[in-house]
Amino acid sequence: MAIYNTMKRLFLDESGDCSFSQNSCYKYFVITILSIDPPEVHKIKNRLRRKFASFIKMGWDKNEEFKAFNLYRNRKFGRKAMFDILATLATIPSLQISYIAINKKEIKNQSFRQASYGTAYNYFTGILLSEMIFQDGLNDIHLIYDRRNKESHKNKHFQEYLETKIFGTALEKGTSVNFLIEGDDSHNRYGLLAVDFFSWAIFRKFEYKDNHFFKLFESKLKRKREWYI
Repeated sequence: MAIYNTMKRLFLDESGDCSFSQNSCYKYFVITILSIDPPEVHKIKNRLRRKFASFIKMGWDKNEEFKAFNLYRNRKFGRKAMFDILATLATIPSLQISYIAINKKEIKNQSFRQASYGTAYNYFTGILLSEMIFQDGLNDIHLIYDRRNKESHKNKHFQEYLETKIFGTALEKGTSVNFLIEGDDSHNRYGLLAVDFFSWAIFRKFEYKDNHFFKLFESKLKRKREWYI
């Protein structure tokens, strides 16, 4: 479809978890959006394919998905592989990163903390996306998220929530927005694999106080929101 050729591509991912349960292992959760101009989407695929091919030659198991967590915990690849991937992706001219990071402990409202799982994910994604559209002027966008994520499962009404948020705000502001949202699998979209690496690095900055990876793409940050941090 021709409409895809002009729409800004946005790829969405999260790190940590948005649960307020006492069983949650993490203090923070991060929602990250990678944005890129349509003519440069192929550059993500080309760069990652070259990197992944070199990793396979070095002994990477072809059956294991190329995800940030998998690479980092692998002793043979580890930090160097993560540095290489992030540094390579950060050279794409139109690529930008926006994120919202939340310190869960500091959210005291019990109604919000006790709401059904997925509410926080919907809410904070809506905040970040709405600001990108209505404050940064992205009014012709195609958002792609990983449909395998439990936070965006169809039972959480993720897609419907974002559509209501964006089109409702457009109505209030008296403006028009061309907004397409689509769920897909990360093995079909290299943009989803790419945003996973950036989201992992941002999460690591807050959860583990390790900003070495974050510094590699700090100049590519478009918008950042940090709640109670």
